[in-house]
Amino acid sequence: MKKVIYAILICIIIAGIVVIATVGLKADLIYSKNVELDVYIGKTFEKSDIEDMTKEVFSVDDVIVQEIELFEDMVSIKIPDTLSEDDLNSKVEELNNKINEKYEIENTVDDIEITHNPKIKLSSMIMPYVFILSISMVIILIFVGIRYKKLGAIKTILTYILWIAATELVLLSVIAITRFPVNRMVIPMGLLLLVGVITILGFMNENKLTKLSLEDKNKKSKK
Repeated sequence: MKKVIYAILICIIIAGIVVIATVGLKADLIYSKNVELDVYIGKTFEKSDIEDMTKEVFSVDDVIVQEIELFEDMVSIKIPDTLSEDDLNSKVEELNNKINEKYEIENTVDDIEITHNPKIKLSSMIMPYVFILSISMVIILIFVGIRYKKLGAIKTILTYILWIAATELVLLSVIAITRFPVNRMVIPMGLLLLVGVITILGFMNENKLTKLSLEDKNKKSKK
């Protein structure tokens, strides 16, 4: 059974590596190349209404709508940056007309601030965590080597490294294969998985230590 599970995990990792190497990871809209439209409405509004209108006008499913004023009367709309300048201006005008009609205002296209945001490197999400994670892992591995010395310090440390690397690769591969958008949730997911693996390995090694201690006691009592 273990061999089957290991084979499946290896296949997932290989498939994930292939997907990443060929098409890359799918980034969430906020990290992708996008267009931001800032619209002053001057009154309270429902984000869901703005979102529905934007999806209808631009024929997209991926939209981010945020309130950007203290009095909740201005909206920021993010959409994928895939249109030519002329097509974008035409769609913005259509959206503006819908918003004007919905909220009985008289904005012009010139009142809408349009910003083209570049794609953000996904590595920039990880970089703030690299240093502290590296220090934490070194400390954990040193502790593991000392704590489980009777089980073989080097063997135990290598086991931790192997399982941590494998589980994180499986997570990354699943994200790549399923085309799950890489967003702010990916880092917490990875950290939770890391903590889970370390905890499980800790329980397993503690059980091994307990059994080893009992065996030693039994040997001494027989003598």
